[in-house]
Amino acid sequence: MAPPRSLVTLAGGVLLALVIGAVGMAFVSLRTGPLEERLVRDVQALTETRYTRPSHVSPPTPGTFAQRLEPLLEPVLRLYQDRPKTGGAPDSPQGQPCRDVADGKLPVTSLPPGCGETLARARPLMEQVLAATRAEVGGLPEGMGSLAPLTPARTNGKFALMYVVHLAALETRMKLSQAEASAALDVCLDALALSRELELGGGMEGQLLAATGHGVLYRPCADALDSAPLERKRRALAQLTRLAEGFAPFSQTLRHESVFLQLVHFGDQLSEEAQAALPPGSRDIVPAELRAMASAPPLMARRTWWKLVEGFDALTASADLPTGARRRAFALLEAEAEEDEAPLDSLHGPDVSTYGEYAERLDLRKLQHNALITLAEVDMARAERGQWPDTAPRHKDSSFVLEALGPMEARLEPCSRAYASQGLRVTADPPSTARALLP
Repeated sequence: MAPPRSLVTLAGGVLLALVIGAVGMAFVSLRTGPLEERLVRDVQALTETRYTRPSHVSPPTPGTFAQRLEPLLEPVLRLYQDRPKTGGAPDSPQGQPCRDVADGKLPVTSLPPGCGETLARARPLMEQVLAATRAEVGGLPEGMGSLAPLTPARTNGKFALMYVVHLAALETRMKLSQAEASAALDVCLDALALSRELELGGGMEGQLLAATGHGVLYRPCADALDSAPLERKRRALAQLTRLAEGFAPFSQTLRHESVFLQLVHFGDQLSEEAQAALPPGSRDIVPAELRAMASAPPLMARRTWWKLVEGFDALTASADLPTGARRRAFALLEAEAEEDEAPLDSLHGPDVSTYGEYAERLDLRKLQHNALITLAEVDMARAERGQWPDTAPRHKDSSFVLEALGPMEARLEPCSRAYASQGLRVTADPPSTARALLP
């Protein structure tokens, strides 16, 4: 027997009410008003950030790195555009033959002629850029920041400064070959400071370039530090410590990344009031056609926006943990994402494995920096005691094994096998220089 018509109608009404209720609940739970308000606050805060990192020189030069770099930016961009292209160009400072000389793998006599000529032409501008790093306040010029409008300065500016880092690595090696160890160390430390500036306002791209720049400078800096007089080593030790104090935390860069991606994918969904509250230019960080490609149906976009923010918040909370704890936390987040019915991807949230790889690159930068500090400490201890210390000083995030190869030479090796290729050679200073350091 068919059910009474009134019951069918009632059941249909209940079902409709449930559907409407579910949609309403979804709408309420996916309200983007709080996300919009937070995004505006975050953009305003990031664009107003002042980077009071410790200068690596004392006393620092008054003013900001951005102010000192601004008049040099156009010439630096031209230098980068006119560079010998790496592909098939052995004369490029970024090409392998020149890099092998900078790293000490090949003697300076093996330097391709064109590479030396490029360095000679660029030297006056390179010296001006390096001098700008001694400013009291750091941070990239506004037009090069991660939230700046899309211009040649923002597109190529950080890569142009990386080119200067490559030139500085080669200059360090050239000065070492001319027995100018203290001058080589000055160039190296300024270049490390330039690498650091890339991450102060440069977002994820800037921080990864900063880590890359540190790797470019690692070998020439280690040799300059080893060859420098002991009193210069002592000052360099303080300078390296100040440089490390100014490294941007990974959590800070992840916040930049979250804000950047929200503007790219959801900026067009902001209310007129919110868009008006954004700093000028922050809506133009990507071309309009790319923003249009990122559009999605409203309800799906709201869900995606929440997932992206929640994903980055979870990553940020674990980003600055010690390496082992961070890896475990990231692995847990990745496992949770895989269990999600709509797994996180480039549009739905942060790719945990990718950001985990980025964190590993910063771990390498940290180890390299600690290795330079440890090299200076070991060399100074050898001068003061007349023999190599039994063990290398320990640091919070890195540990090393010191192997004496003889009275005048030792090897500094990372304890972690993953970093076995990062070992450094240490040579004892001449006795006369060592005695001059003692009271």
